[in-house]
Amino acid sequence: MDFQRTYIEISDDYDHIDPNIEYILENVPGTVVDKNEEYRQLQIEFNSILLYGCEGDSCNHNCSNCLHGGNYKWDVKNQELILDTKKAGEIFNECSFICKCDPSVCLNRLIQKGPRKKLKIFDSDLFLSKGLLTTGNIPKGGFICEYAGEILTRNEASRRINLNEQNLGMNYILVMNEQREEGNSTNITIIDPSKKGNIGRYLNHSCDPNCEIRSVRVDCPIPKIAIFAKRDISAGEELCFHYNGGQIEKQPKFEGKTCLCGAVNCAGFMPFNNLLF
Repeated sequence: MDFQRTYIEISDDYDHIDPNIEYILENVPGTVVDKNEEYRQLQIEFNSILLYGCEGDSCNHNCSNCLHGGNYKWDVKNQELILDTKKAGEIFNECSFICKCDPSVCLNRLIQKGPRKKLKIFDSDLFLSKGLLTTGNIPKGGFICEYAGEILTRNEASRRINLNEQNLGMNYILVMNEQREEGNSTNITIIDPSKKGNIGRYLNHSCDPNCEIRSVRVDCPIPKIAIFAKRDISAGEELCFHYNGGQIEKQPKFEGKTCLCGAVNCAGFMPFNNLLF
């Protein structure tokens, strides 16, 4: 099956320094070795469209009263739409091409427009790797970028992680866990920007980060992993988020690579998500 889905024009003029890494604007299904049932289900979900949308008139056209709106607010000082940290949940939806609201005034469209400007890839002395910094001030709640890459199945993610461990390579795989309201089931989205990804792959981990992630759906059942400013960020700061959402593993499978963030509350090692194994 061929994957084709682009309903929203994304403004993103960034690129990778390494020519071996393919720059992509948003998530794509990953290449897998085992095309099992989980992979076939991922195909179905990726090619599915969320059909519910707002009616325009019923939500004042700007979606301030929209059933799936209210997650963003207008920052008058900085003249930009930002995350409303008091109202927005860890999981929410944006308006899409299905909605009948006016995109030019809609207050529920942000990450679908692409990453913010004034982001710069640089050599991080702290993390001894590539990093991402901002050359402009960012207000609390400001959208940074999406963490985009290949969408993986559990089997493929486990295979790639094991391969990385054997080759002493860097692991970019991120696991987003969404706790469903009914029962104790968990929806898992796995993103790997190692070979195909956007500028989000350069954010390093910190135990005391200045950014945070949220799960956001636009027109597809598979969510986007959106990165927002956790606090006001000054120009020149390196951008970081907690790779495990701030959760400390009580019994990690093993102590992974040493964490270099230098935070007072540093766990000493990089987070490891054992849901894959």
